[in-house]
Amino acid sequence: MNKSSYTYIVAEDEKMIRKNLIKKIESLKLPLILAGEAANGLDAIKLIEQHCPALLITDIRMPQCDGLELIRYLHQNHPGTKSVILSGFYDFAYAQNAIRYEVKDYLLKPVKLEDLSETLHKLLILLNTESKELNTYRADTSHLDQQSIFTLLEKYLRENYQSDISFQDLADKFGFTPEYIGKIFKKYTSLTPSKYQTRLRMNEAKRLLLCNPEIEIQKVGELVGYKDNFYFSRVFKNHTGIQPSEFRNKKA
Repeated sequence: MNKSSYTYIVAEDEKMIRKNLIKKIESLKLPLILAGEAANGLDAIKLIEQHCPALLITDIRMPQCDGLELIRYLHQNHPGTKSVILSGFYDFAYAQNAIRYEVKDYLLKPVKLEDLSETLHKLLILLNTESKELNTYRADTSHLDQQSIFTLLEKYLRENYQSDISFQDLADKFGFTPEYIGKIFKKYTSLTPSKYQTRLRMNEAKRLLLCNPEIEIQKVGELVGYKDNFYFSRVFKNHTGIQPSEFRNKKA
C-alpha cells in the first residue's frame, strides 16, 4: 500500500448501489484503497476489526445491525476511523441522530459524483493534517446518574487514550472513588477502564500500522501512548497474538 493511501470500507445492503459507489470512488483516483465491502452491519464490524480502516461509508438502514448501531460501535471502539453516512431523503432526519457519534458527513442517495468528491477530499485533508494533541475535559458530575457518569468516563478515555490514566486519575477528575468508577465502567462495558483504554490504543495502533507504513513501529507506539517500544510490542502481541511488525507485513 502506498504510504499516502488510506483504506476504506463500504457498508450497503443493496449490491448495485454498493458497487456503483465503489466504482465512483475509484473513478476519482484518490489515495483510497478498498479494504472490504459489507451488505450488513455485522459483516461491516468484522471487516473493521480485520482491517482497521481509516474510513467507513455506511448506509443508514441495513439488516443485522443498522448504520446507527454500526457508527456507535465504531465511535466506541475505533476512535481514529472516520465515518460517512449514506441516507435516503426520508431517512435524513434519522441519519442526523448519528451526529453524537461524530459522523463526518452525510451523502444523500443517489450519491452525486461531485458531492462524493467534495466529501472525500475534505476527509483526506482531515486525515493528513489531524492533530494528535490531547483534549482536556472537566465536568460537574454531582447531579448525574450512573449512565451519564459512564458516558462522561467513556468520552474522557476516548479523547485521552494516549495518556497514562489510572483509576486515581479518573477519580480525581470526576470526584468519585476509584472503586466506584471501576464498578460503573464494568457495569456498562464488562471491562475495567484500563482494559478499555488498552483496546482503544490497540485498535488505533493497528490502523496506524496499516495506513502509515512509513511510520516506524516505535513511533506508532508513542502515538498511542507507549513510550517504551518493548512494552508496546508486548502489549500488542498479548492483544493480537503477533508482533506489530508481523501484523504490518501480514496485512501488506
